[in-house]
Amino acid sequence: MLTVPRPVKTYHRSTYDRIALENTGFVGIGKTVLVTGGATGIGFATAKAFAKAGVKRVVLVARSKDTLQRAKDELKSSFPNTETLTYADSVTDHSSMAQIFDELKDIDILLLSAFQTHEQSLPQDVDTSRLQETFATNVMASFELVKLFLNLPAPTSGGQKTVLNVTSAAAQTYIPGAVGYCASKAATIQIMQHFAIAQASKPPHERVRFYSYHPGVVITESYRAYAQASGIDDIEKFNAENGVVHEEIELPADFAVWLAGPQSDFLSGRYVWAEWDVDELVALKERVERESGFLTIGLVL
Repeated sequence: MLTVPRPVKTYHRSTYDRIALENTGFVGIGKTVLVTGGATGIGFATAKAFAKAGVKRVVLVARSKDTLQRAKDELKSSFPNTETLTYADSVTDHSSMAQIFDELKDIDILLLSAFQTHEQSLPQDVDTSRLQETFATNVMASFELVKLFLNLPAPTSGGQKTVLNVTSAAAQTYIPGAVGYCASKAATIQIMQHFAIAQASKPPHERVRFYSYHPGVVITESYRAYAQASGIDDIEKFNAENGVVHEEIELPADFAVWLAGPQSDFLSGRYVWAEWDVDELVALKERVERESGFLTIGLVL
């Protein structure tokens, strides 16, 4: 097992009462949430959590029309009062993304869940084009999407704009064979930190909030496919044999709704884990406000 910092004592593997909707302070009325990579996995689970929270619109962006249609059908069936829009485009297509933002005009929450990675390989064996593709999706597309988001007018809901960056503990640890994934995730967290710092000169109610969070180890379709491409047919068995525990997908989904609420204001610009107990995170507020480098990606001396 890799050793990582543990700022809280309590870790959760499944969702819990403290981040249930009624305890988050999040108000979904009138809000629009745009989710990249939103048709499957953690992105879709989080889209469902926001629909459950009563947002006005959920916008799903993904590459597969068929997968998007299935996701839309499920959302419409389960949450008929929430409008669901879908766009079958790649986040790396800047002109398409710009057109989407221009059409929507009113977005409260931008959830960055789309990602790319290369085949598991030693660094010297990774094809340069595959590394570039990984950075194009994980870093550059996220950067461009945030800029588009910042250029939109203030939401008509009256709430603050919020960026939720689904990242990974890969940003802070060594994962064999994943040089591009690890490096790109760290880079994107740094970018979000810079965006957050740039908001400091604005009045509090005008600031855009930025959060990067590790969702946990969740067995999604993409995770399973990556494992199989790496020669691991039974990822549950492999992880159990190597001491890796799993989280339920509802945990990061509900945690994202909590982050989008008012109780997390002090964490803007920081990097956190969905597994961390939110009451223990709130107890760290004074330290977060006192130490600018706490819960950030940077050099530890």
